[in-house]
Amino acid sequence: MRLRYFLCASLAALILAGCGGGSSPAPGGSSSGAGVGSSSGSGATGGIGSSSSSGSNAVAVMVYAGPPAAHGGTFNIPYTSVTLCSPPGSPNCKLITDVVVDTGSSGLRIMASALAAVGLTPTALADPGNAANTIAECMPFADGYTWGPVAAADIRIGGELASSAAINIVDDDASYPVSAPGSCTGLGKSLNSVTAFDANGVLGVGVFAQDCGAACANCAGICSSRNDIYYSCSASSNTCAFTPMALGAQVANPVALFATDNDGVILTLPPLTSGTAPTASGSLIFGIATRSNNQLAGATIVTADYASGDFITIFNGQSSTSFFDSGSNALFFSDSSITICRTATAFYCPYSTLTLSATIQGQNGNAVSVPFQIANILNINHMYPNDYAIDEVGGTSATIAGLGSGYFDWGLPFFYGRSVYAAIEGRTAGGTPGPYYAYY
Repeated sequence: MRLRYFLCASLAALILAGCGGGSSPAPGGSSSGAGVGSSSGSGATGGIGSSSSSGSNAVAVMVYAGPPAAHGGTFNIPYTSVTLCSPPGSPNCKLITDVVVDTGSSGLRIMASALAAVGLTPTALADPGNAANTIAECMPFADGYTWGPVAAADIRIGGELASSAAINIVDDDASYPVSAPGSCTGLGKSLNSVTAFDANGVLGVGVFAQDCGAACANCAGICSSRNDIYYSCSASSNTCAFTPMALGAQVANPVALFATDNDGVILTLPPLTSGTAPTASGSLIFGIATRSNNQLAGATIVTADYASGDFITIFNGQSSTSFFDSGSNALFFSDSSITICRTATAFYCPYSTLTLSATIQGQNGNAVSVPFQIANILNINHMYPNDYAIDEVGGTSATIAGLGSGYFDWGLPFFYGRSVYAAIEGRTAGGTPGPYYAYY
């Protein structure tokens, strides 16, 4: 979820509301409303069930209008549902709907308001080095930050279980008694709201096992915003200080904690034969080459950098850092020759649909050409104001810490009509060590 731009409340408004982008470390509606995981059917006002006929290692995914609490209206967001049990091991389990499926981050982040709406109140984890303090996390995004405590819960997704997993609670209701410190608020605007993400949470199923990794684990004595996102916080003094966080205590990619099917995921979405559709229904399948429904099947493998999880995209003769990110709602890249929309300045508005091509190159040097098209998003929205799945949409790359603007973000339009794999670091998936991506 490196980058996502919004057209506010109603798509027809055609106004850029903000950016709910993704994290730079490695790193849904109200729970009573209809959404992914509800049983009210499908369409812009209803979601799909939390189970899938593809097997116990799969869950349904839907691109649609989004959670009622955010008023809906942001396109190209793939939603699913997760069940949380708190405290871990207890029968107190609740379904959280309208959670973004994100191959561009790792770890589960849930809005505190969504937890409260279903009667869950996970307890913030105590600092192992100071039991009087609790652990919180400041996650930097493209245009701001999220802030909130770290807690433990059992995570159930389909037939899979991540026991006693660390999750991040986004403090959108001010229930956490410690304010974000200046080192966090200095990152920009607060994104602590369902509206900012158009979701009740984010399910990060990228190529890393934790959301920060070795940087946060090994920063003892020199922890700062350059290498850490974790804080030890005192409620009595309302103060926080950076603290190292062991790998096993970090907010984890839930898939890495599954007993089986734990080497990666596959996100499958149908093609949009007309370029747009009111909704699009697909599947998130857990595991790679662990069952009959998750084989590589001749997929193109794109190996990723072990430290960043990125690969290279060559476009217009320029090589750029690149990634597959289902949490981005467009293809984001730099091309000064394409007209930018006047009223939605994150997006491209060419006079006519452009047919373009870029070359994806893995760390192993293998390269493959990928054609794509960019249409005028304002024209699409004017003609199909109630379509929330849109294929041929692109935007300008904004500056992200550590990436600058010279990157190519293969957002959700790339995923339509494909099965896209994300293999986790340190796991050998289908004979190839992760981290890598693959698709067919």
